[in-house]
Amino acid sequence: MGGCYDSSRYSECSVPAWKSGVSEGLTEFFRSQNTEKIVAAYRTFFEANRAGFIQVVLGHKGIKEAPKEFSDIEYEVKLDIRPVAEKQGAKEPSIADYLAAFDFPAVGNARFLKDPVDSIAEGTNHFFGSGIEERLVVIEKMGKTYLKEKSQPLQLKTGVPHEQLVIKRTEKRYPATMEDILKKVSEVHRGGGDYAGNIRKEKGDAFILDNYDGRIYSFTITRAHLAGKDDIQRQLEIEYAGYVPGFHSFEKDSEKQIVAGMVDLAKMSAFLSHNAPVKGGWRMGLFPTSQRKYDFVSGKAPKRLSKALMSTLLKMEEKETVETK
Repeated sequence: MGGCYDSSRYSECSVPAWKSGVSEGLTEFFRSQNTEKIVAAYRTFFEANRAGFIQVVLGHKGIKEAPKEFSDIEYEVKLDIRPVAEKQGAKEPSIADYLAAFDFPAVGNARFLKDPVDSIAEGTNHFFGSGIEERLVVIEKMGKTYLKEKSQPLQLKTGVPHEQLVIKRTEKRYPATMEDILKKVSEVHRGGGDYAGNIRKEKGDAFILDNYDGRIYSFTITRAHLAGKDDIQRQLEIEYAGYVPGFHSFEKDSEKQIVAGMVDLAKMSAFLSHNAPVKGGWRMGLFPTSQRKYDFVSGKAPKRLSKALMSTLLKMEEKETVETK
């Protein structure tokens, strides 16, 4: 007679029922590429868990961290969040409340699955630049300091409709000592850069899995408070974060496919959540933007919305009009 005789509460032979169901569903998905199988595995997982599905999928493929193409390049879409209170005196929603307001139904052949890890953090960012050019960011976060360097936006030539939604830049972010910071700031000053100001930045992360090609996108709410003023910038930032191996539609090192996925995700986010209710008697409007944190701090105007961005914006407005009739 077989059985498990280990009395440990956390014995490996006491595998929760959901694990076998999820494992079977993922095995069948990677065999057949039938999206309904991974959606079913997702639903089974969340019957017993609050977050962590993407990590389970990666573990199923035998890896702990998602590989990423173009590791020094940032691909990002920004949407302005404009909250409106429906109740007088209502307190603005928290970062977690905003994240929860974005819903991606896990039904049928759902394209995008949301992993609501809801990782919340707060820090202070100091910006240095020259004119419209951002040179350096000094970050204070959870008792540690970091430096971030980004290039000016790089041109995209993918041919994907509405590719202008995606901002492409080089990015380096690394831990830094005070000595490192002082040296880098001196270097920026010698190059003609100046201190532009700082923000208190609230940030909350979820992640999105694209069931078409297996790419993963960070799905981040940021709320930036300008030092010494009442100005607040609220944004949804969608950024390419890596991929899960094994999706047959995946084309490695395809910038075109990355951009297409990000545009689709941005459009889906806006379609499902523009004018959506947020906890506490609020609603949120979503509008394409190219405004960086540096633009917000320095008071420099961002680039005007392109015709593609305006087209997307008009489609959102048409949806809002239909909803309010």
